[in-house]
Order: sequence, then C-alpha cells, then structure tokens
Amino acid sequence: MKIISVLTFIIPFCSFGQMMENEKGTILSDDPFFNEKFIKSVKLKSISGTISNKKELGAISNTGRKQAYLFNENGSLKGFYKTSKNRDTSFIFYEYNESSNLTVKRYSDSYGFYSYTYSYNDKDEMIKKVYAREKNANKAKINFKLGEQYVVFEEGYSTTKNDTSETRLILNSNGRPYQEQTLIYNNLGYLEKVESKLLINNETTKEVFEYNDRGFIKSKQFFDGDDTIPRKKFLYNYDEWGNVTFIDEYKQNTRVKHKEILYDQSNLIIKTILSQDLTSNLITIIKFKPEFYD
Repeated sequence: MKIISVLTFIIPFCSFGQMMENEKGTILSDDPFFNEKFIKSVKLKSISGTISNKKELGAISNTGRKQAYLFNENGSLKGFYKTSKNRDTSFIFYEYNESSNLTVKRYSDSYGFYSYTYSYNDKDEMIKKVYAREKNANKAKINFKLGEQYVVFEEGYSTTKNDTSETRLILNSNGRPYQEQTLIYNNLGYLEKVESKLLINNETTKEVFEYNDRGFIKSKQFFDGDDTIPRKKFLYNYDEWGNVTFIDEYKQNTRVKHKEILYDQSNLIIKTILSQDLTSNLITIIKFKPEFYD
C-alpha cells in the first residue's frame, strides 16, 4: 500500500526533469546528489523542509524540526542542515575545485567540526583523503570559518584501469597498502560490482548494482564475505522522465523502510518526501519550500 493512500490525500507524481541524480545510488545520502545543471538553470538557492510525523491511526503532527539543502550560484550543493528533537542543529558543508570535484566535506558534531579533504590528480582520480578535527573561528555554526585544524589520519589512493575494471590500492597513514577495491563495469560502461578486500585478514565486502531497461539503477545490494543474502539492499523506481519516485530499503531481505519522493509539476523541484518505517509504521513527512536567486 502506498503511503499517500494511508495519508488519504493525493499529491501528483508527475514532473518533467531530473533534479536529483542517482547514477551511483547515493540519492538522499550525505554525498552531493543534485543535478547541478538543473539547479543552476532554475536559479535555486535553497529548499527548506518542515518535518511532520504520523503515527499509525494517528493524526499528522508537526515536530518543529526542519532541514534544508543550500546551493551556490553554480548549482552545487554547498550545505545541508537538520534540527534534532532537542532543537540542536547539525550541518554538512561542501567545497569543490574548478573541475567540480568534491574537495571538502565538513560535518558538525557535539565537539565542534570534523572534515574529509580530497585531493585529485590531473585525471580527476582521487589520490588522497585526509580526516581532521576542526575549530570554527565564528560563533555561529552556519557561518563556518576555519580556525584550527588537527589532522587525525590520511589515506592515499593508487588507481589502475583497463577496459572493464578499475583497481584502487588504498594506503594507510604510513603509506602502506591495507585495502584493495575493484570496480567492475559491463561492456556498456555501467558499474556492476565493487569488491573490497582488507589485505591483512582477507575480509571481503561487495556492492552489486542492477539497472532497468533505461539504464537507471534499480537495485544496490551490499554483501559481506561469501554471503548470498545481502546485508542491506535498496530498490529504486522512476517515473517516465527518470525522476526517482520510490525507494525501498531492505535489511537481510526484510523491507524496513519505504520512501516516496514527490515533485512540483510547475517547476520540477522536489516538493515532499514521505518516509515510512515499516517496523513502527511511523510516517515522516518533509514538505519543502524553494528559495531562488534573483
């Protein structure tokens, strides 16, 4: 049963563009997943959402919590924030280089800030990742200015490629290899599998991707070792224009969460996310309002 029928109101699913990308199965994650060209073309500055809940057989209630995505004028996601039950606000900030590669992903937490900084070679291949704790020189979290930074660890990456695969050797802070990642592509260039192995104990994990007849990801599965049942799985459905409309999350082949994404037909911008916890049947409703650059 669809969430919208439970809520007893109808919101149209129809839209005519792809505001959000899901090429890597990262939609609604903390990685940038918005279509920069779309965001820039409509001059979108932000989308701010109010969060409501609906318990089983109960009425919809406003939680007072909010979340928002913030964009720069180039269409890149520059920030995300979300308020918690105790009204504390957590932030994620993003920075990019001239090639639009993500160079910094910065999180706030109860101790201040921490960041991941990424470096690339002239082929746009990531060659280093640095994790650091940071202090904000400003009092307001939303106006972050780097005051002090303490590097905790860094990783190096060495990549080799052929026609159908890509192998990454991951080096620890001492410059020694500890993990190997192999990305396997089909003859059309679609990523089919990511195999990871820890070199010390040979522990392995695997991500498997499947696509629909239009080349959009229809499933992303995570396996541990030789397990045949995925530890976690996501299924995606799309409308006829390629917009993600449904996401189903599974754990050990048991469906645990169902999401529906609804779009405003007048401007193609995301309007509402409905998320149902299938254990408690709690439905979370996030209704977004856009703001535009002049």
